[in-house]
Amino acid sequence: MRPPHHKRVHEFRTAAESGDATRLGSLLDPGVAVVVDDGDQDHPTIRVVRGVRDAITLLLHGMAEKPGLVIDERPVNAQAGLMLNRGDETIAAMTIDFTHGLISLVWIRLRPVKLRHGNEV
Repeated sequence: MRPPHHKRVHEFRTAAESGDATRLGSLLDPGVAVVVDDGDQDHPTIRVVRGVRDAITLLLHGMAEKPGLVIDERPVNAQAGLMLNRGDETIAAMTIDFTHGLISLVWIRLRPVKLRHGNEV
Protein backbone atom coordinates (compact mmCIF):
# COMPACT_ATOMS: atom_id res chain seq x y z
CA MET A 1 0.00 0.00 0.00
CA ARG A 2 1.34 3.44 -0.91
CA PRO A 3 1.50 6.05 1.85
CA PRO A 4 -0.61 9.19 1.70
CA HIS A 5 0.92 11.97 -0.38
CA HIS A 6 2.90 9.54 -2.57
CA LYS A 7 2.44 11.76 -5.63
CA ARG A 8 3.92 14.76 -3.79
CA VAL A 9 6.81 12.64 -2.48
CA HIS A 10 7.52 11.56 -6.06
CA GLU A 11 7.47 15.19 -7.24
CA PHE A 12 9.77 16.14 -4.35
CA ARG A 13 12.23 13.36 -5.21
CA THR A 14 12.36 14.13 -8.91
CA ALA A 15 12.76 17.88 -8.34
CA ALA A 16 15.61 17.34 -5.89
CA GLU A 17 17.37 14.69 -7.98
CA SER A 18 17.24 16.86 -11.08
CA GLY A 19 18.44 19.97 -9.22
CA ASP A 20 15.25 21.90 -10.04
CA ALA A 21 15.29 24.48 -7.23
CA THR A 22 12.23 26.30 -8.56
CA ARG A 23 10.09 23.16 -8.66
CA LEU A 24 11.39 22.00 -5.29
CA GLY A 25 10.58 25.38 -3.74
CA SER A 26 7.02 25.23 -5.06
CA LEU A 27 6.45 22.03 -3.06
CA LEU A 28 7.65 23.48 0.24
CA ASP A 29 5.59 25.29 2.86
CA PRO A 30 7.04 28.77 3.61
CA GLY A 31 7.76 27.64 7.18
CA VAL A 32 9.36 24.33 6.16
CA ALA A 33 11.90 22.76 8.50
CA VAL A 34 14.50 20.18 7.55
CA VAL A 35 15.83 18.18 10.49
CA VAL A 36 19.03 16.17 10.04
CA ASP A 37 19.83 13.54 12.66
CA ASP A 38 23.39 12.29 12.17
CA GLY A 39 22.47 8.80 13.37
CA ASP A 40 25.29 8.61 15.92
CA GLN A 41 24.02 6.37 18.71
CA ASP A 42 26.59 7.55 21.28
CA HIS A 43 26.74 11.30 20.60
CA PRO A 44 23.73 12.28 18.47
CA THR A 45 23.72 15.62 16.73
CA ILE A 46 20.62 17.17 15.24
CA ARG A 47 20.68 20.15 12.88
CA VAL A 48 17.56 22.08 11.93
CA VAL A 49 17.29 24.29 8.87
CA ARG A 50 14.24 26.51 8.45
CA GLY A 51 12.78 28.35 5.49
CA VAL A 52 12.46 27.54 1.81
CA ARG A 53 15.81 28.96 0.64
CA ASP A 54 17.93 27.11 3.21
CA ALA A 55 15.86 23.93 2.83
CA ILE A 56 16.40 23.94 -0.93
CA THR A 57 20.16 24.37 -0.50
CA LEU A 58 20.40 21.48 1.96
CA LEU A 59 18.08 19.15 0.05
CA LEU A 60 19.78 19.73 -3.31
CA HIS A 61 23.17 19.12 -1.73
CA GLY A 62 22.10 15.74 -0.38
CA MET A 63 19.72 14.57 -3.07
CA ALA A 64 21.03 15.87 -6.39
CA GLU A 65 22.04 13.16 -8.83
CA LYS A 66 25.42 11.66 -7.94
CA PRO A 67 27.18 8.51 -9.15
CA GLY A 68 25.91 5.51 -7.20
CA LEU A 69 23.16 7.37 -5.32
CA VAL A 70 19.74 5.72 -5.58
CA ILE A 71 16.67 7.28 -3.96
CA ASP A 72 13.70 4.96 -3.45
CA GLU A 73 10.20 6.09 -2.59
CA ARG A 74 9.13 3.96 0.37
CA PRO A 75 7.16 4.34 3.55
CA VAL A 76 9.40 4.94 6.55
CA ASN A 77 7.80 4.23 9.91
CA ALA A 78 4.44 3.96 8.10
CA GLN A 79 4.84 7.50 6.76
CA ALA A 80 5.57 8.95 3.32
CA GLY A 81 9.30 8.75 2.83
CA LEU A 82 12.46 8.13 0.89
CA MET A 83 15.44 5.84 1.35
CA LEU A 84 18.81 7.00 0.01
CA ASN A 85 21.17 4.18 -0.92
CA ARG A 86 24.69 3.91 -2.23
CA GLY A 87 25.40 0.38 -3.37
CA ASP A 88 24.04 -2.01 -0.76
CA GLU A 89 24.26 0.59 2.02
CA THR A 90 21.32 2.69 3.17
CA ILE A 91 22.85 6.10 3.87
CA ALA A 92 19.72 8.02 4.87
CA ALA A 93 16.02 7.63 5.57
CA MET A 94 13.66 10.55 5.11
CA THR A 95 10.13 11.13 6.31
CA ILE A 96 8.05 13.91 4.86
CA ASP A 97 5.17 15.70 6.57
CA PHE A 98 2.60 17.89 4.85
CA THR A 99 0.49 20.88 5.82
CA HIS A 100 -2.29 21.88 3.40
CA GLY A 101 -0.64 19.89 0.60
CA LEU A 102 2.82 21.46 1.00
CA ILE A 103 5.87 19.87 2.59
CA SER A 104 6.22 21.32 6.07
CA LEU A 105 8.81 18.99 7.62
CA VAL A 106 11.54 16.75 6.23
CA TRP A 107 13.23 14.55 8.80
CA ILE A 108 16.49 13.00 7.61
CA ARG A 109 18.14 10.23 9.59
CA LEU A 110 21.66 9.49 8.43
CA ARG A 111 22.98 5.94 8.88
CA PRO A 112 19.53 4.58 9.78
CA VAL A 113 19.22 1.32 11.62
CA LYS A 114 16.88 -1.09 9.87
CA LEU A 115 14.67 -3.01 12.21
CA ARG A 116 13.10 -6.40 11.62
CA HIS A 117 10.06 -4.98 9.84
CA GLY A 118 11.91 -3.38 6.94
CA ASN A 119 12.11 0.36 6.53
CA GLU A 120 11.65 1.46 10.12
CA VAL A 121 14.40 3.57 11.68
